[in-house]
Amino acid sequence: MSRYRRASLGSDFGYTPGEQPPEDGDWLKLNTNEAPLPPSPAVARAIGEAAAGLRRYPNPYGEPLRGALAAHHRVAAEQVFVGNGADQVIDCCFRAFCEPGSTVVYPEPTYSLFPVLAAMFGAAVTELPVDPALSLPAALGTAPGQLRFAVNPNSPTGVWMPPDALAELLSGAPGVVAVDEAYCDFAPASSIPLLGSHDNWLVLRTFSKSHALAGLRVGYAVGAAPLIADLYAVKDSYPIDRCAIAGALAALDDEGHHRAIVDIIVAERARVTAALTAAGWDVPESRANFVYARPPDGDATAMQQRLRQARILVRHFAESHTDRLRITIGAPAENDRLLACVRG
Repeated sequence: MSRYRRASLGSDFGYTPGEQPPEDGDWLKLNTNEAPLPPSPAVARAIGEAAAGLRRYPNPYGEPLRGALAAHHRVAAEQVFVGNGADQVIDCCFRAFCEPGSTVVYPEPTYSLFPVLAAMFGAAVTELPVDPALSLPAALGTAPGQLRFAVNPNSPTGVWMPPDALAELLSGAPGVVAVDEAYCDFAPASSIPLLGSHDNWLVLRTFSKSHALAGLRVGYAVGAAPLIADLYAVKDSYPIDRCAIAGALAALDDEGHHRAIVDIIVAERARVTAALTAAGWDVPESRANFVYARPPDGDATAMQQRLRQARILVRHFAESHTDRLRITIGAPAENDRLLACVRG
């Protein structure tokens, strides 16, 4: 840390990503919720073709991807904001809707980027513990605040709330409501069809999980046109590059490949949940591409170390629910390896 850093941030400030494995062996990476399959083969071809035009700036609104997403979700193009990953979309929510001192509301635990951005923008935070069943807290819809986040399915818990129940929970919530649906393709339904009744809602989506494009960084928001205009007002000059636009378009067009990724994760999630439960783990129902599981003795730290010794990475959050591990659902052979190590 230099002597010039803002004192309010502190020496240990920053988002902590999941551990990246060394390049020296056969590591199994089940700690960052990446897809178990590669992207559609059409993605690489599209990116290669787009590279020929890299001397030109991309479209500042993410076209033609924005229009394709609008058609996909049956909304107007003016209702879609495209950015450099869902993280940039979240960042633009802070830019557009939070003055210094504004209050941001979110459950705890949830996506750990929220408090980092709140500190960067000088916002106050209201963290609301999830209920004993790990569901979103009732106060999420009533606590005062200019901006609130509901990750659905939530991470790291994996718990999903049906859109109608979420709408009831957030009915009358003040300020802007950002429903982060990073994992929604692995759940039964999206809240996007409810946007017509909620002009203060934004639904945030990503290509990182169910389209296997975590390395390309493409995210977007869908909402009422005035809210989307607010996001575009604070965006970077060119928030998404030509290759990302082309790759995401190709992934969006290959629904068969997307469906294959979703189907394998849903099937493997059920198998891993059943196997861990049979081995004495507590595994709440997950609708995401991971499980949030408690080992039989509750010693998640020791289990994480045991798995790491076997070159298997999983995520342990030391701030809350310290007896649980978040475990990404991998390909069948990867899950076999995880379960074999767990069983000992």
